[in-house]
Amino acid sequence: MSKRYDVNIAGYALTVKTERSAEHMERLSELLNQRVREVQKSGATANYLNVVMLAAMKLADEVLELRGEREDVKKGLEQKSRALLSALDSALKERG
Repeated sequence: MSKRYDVNIAGYALTVKTERSAEHMERLSELLNQRVREVQKSGATANYLNVVMLAAMKLADEVLELRGEREDVKKGLEQKSRALLSALDSALKERG
């Protein structure tokens, strides 16, 4: 069941409807606010919309990087699994 949460992003209040927990929404808004502060400290732009968009781009970059890393790990595990299955098959055939 969806719940409504009030969050504050860069000084702006938003009401969000989601099935996520209050703790999750708090962590999410804090993460975005942290990225907004990083962009603001860099002095890249003073425009609020640009600051939030740059913060969102930083987060999206992290997501894509983590997805790539996850895919690499997945491929590595699949490769090792196939090698182990092949070794087990060979060992069973020798005993067989």
